[in-house]
Amino acid sequence: MTAHHFFAVLALASLGAAQATPLPLNQVPVVVRFENLAWVNALTALPTLQNGRVLVPPAEACDLLALTCTTQGMTLTAAGQTFPLTRVGGALMTPLAPLVQVAGQRIGWNPAARVATIYGGAGTGNPNGAGWRSALNEITARTTPGTNIYAGPISVSTGTRQSGVPTVPLTIRTLQPLNELTLISKAANTLNLTGSLVTGTADVPNSFQGCPPTQSCTLPARRDALWTLAYATLR
Repeated sequence: MTAHHFFAVLALASLGAAQATPLPLNQVPVVVRFENLAWVNALTALPTLQNGRVLVPPAEACDLLALTCTTQGMTLTAAGQTFPLTRVGGALMTPLAPLVQVAGQRIGWNPAARVATIYGGAGTGNPNGAGWRSALNEITARTTPGTNIYAGPISVSTGTRQSGVPTVPLTIRTLQPLNELTLISKAANTLNLTGSLVTGTADVPNSFQGCPPTQSCTLPARRDALWTLAYATLR
């Protein structure tokens, strides 16, 4: 699997993107949220909207939805059903909504804002993990109810993946100043957290003291992460 560099603007009203391979004119970025978590980085490609369909990279999407998937040619198979693959900007993509359905989950769609939000469901089960639900469980275990979660437009700038450096910087920009930001990534079949909710110790305290009083916050994420989700709260 080849990593691509992305600068993806995930916005509710006006969306744009720049990446190594230009996208077709009828294809634009889209925001995908998993309840309180926003999908902000991927190893191959971020979700896009093409001809009215939300398309996602199959490896990342299947892992997030806890689906065991196989591909043959231009066909993806999951839960005994087949789905078409489409090549977009050099990456293979597949429709999101049918995958969500076979995973036993629900999806909400705001066409004006180009935001897809995935909810609930136990999924079909994946021996390698529970996808976004395991990420949300990690976040929920570290937070208290009533937190003011930021769910608005997000702009994500991905830094250069440098050889020998295990992380890549992700800069999150929002319309309101953030208080806390945590990135949770799936790499080497393990969840990795950086940011506000990392549990420190007396010997190794968490060095991240929260986002500055601006609308931009930068954190490192694993360079080899299959996917990265963001949990952000307001001041």
